[in-house]
Amino acid sequence: MCETLILWSLNCEAYSNLNNTEILFIVEPAPGAVPATTPATAPATALATARAAEYPAQIRGSSEEAQELRRELDKYRKRNEKLMVRFEELMETLKNKRIKNFEDLAARDQESKIALVTLAKEAEAAPLVGLNIGFFGLTSTGKSTMLNSMFGKKVAETGYGETTTKITKYAGNKFILWDVPGRNDEVSYFTLEYISFFKGLKHRLVLIQATVKDMSSMMKLLDEINLDYDIVVNKFDMVPTGEQETFKNKIKNEIKDIGLKGGRNVYFISAENIESFDWLTMINHLTT
Repeated sequence: MCETLILWSLNCEAYSNLNNTEILFIVEPAPGAVPATTPATAPATALATARAAEYPAQIRGSSEEAQELRRELDKYRKRNEKLMVRFEELMETLKNKRIKNFEDLAARDQESKIALVTLAKEAEAAPLVGLNIGFFGLTSTGKSTMLNSMFGKKVAETGYGETTTKITKYAGNKFILWDVPGRNDEVSYFTLEYISFFKGLKHRLVLIQATVKDMSSMMKLLDEINLDYDIVVNKFDMVPTGEQETFKNKIKNEIKDIGLKGGRNVYFISAENIESFDWLTMINHLTT
């Protein structure tokens, strides 16, 4: 069960889309942490994230903190008012042209693509506190199993598929993991706040299984706005031993053929068999 929902905390966990509809960030308790007590009468918008000195899962709520979050949001919007207006106008144009994702945009409307990339580069990075790692990928890539393996215990449900577009936060003692559902390059994701969240992450992991092509459009978007990422090929244990080198070469050739630029590392792992393949190398990279 989720501990609570965090709303409207622009510099921490929550962002609104351009229609002022909130994108909710679900917060899961840190493994082994005692759930914080929150007054039943406290409104959701009054809840704030824990201070760095407290254990990560603790949530505090007070009218003073709620006012502080509103002030932060107002400051962000005032600083970026003109940029947000330009972004809204561009999104309306893409909607009218029925452009669905970044790859579609690049193929059909170079002028709008350049405008989007320019605006995205101007967006501020969200000042996320701590070591924040984002997981991007489809359900079939085994994100939940990977999250559980990183924490050493079950923190995410597996086998149910994605039924939400909400970003889920899993707070640990040394790092914070964010499960970002979907392909993430659809036009519906293109908000200034959402891109700010992308930019605020320390690491961006793009999970795939059989082919880079499933997430290539997302990676091209990250390339265009100069955000690096690591490609994680999960379920590598399902590839027969005698075919593993051939499979590795296939993935690397796809990266080259597609022209991806921001992939710093490619890790071949099995989230269910963490003592094999590149798991430890990946963890060392993420946590040091």
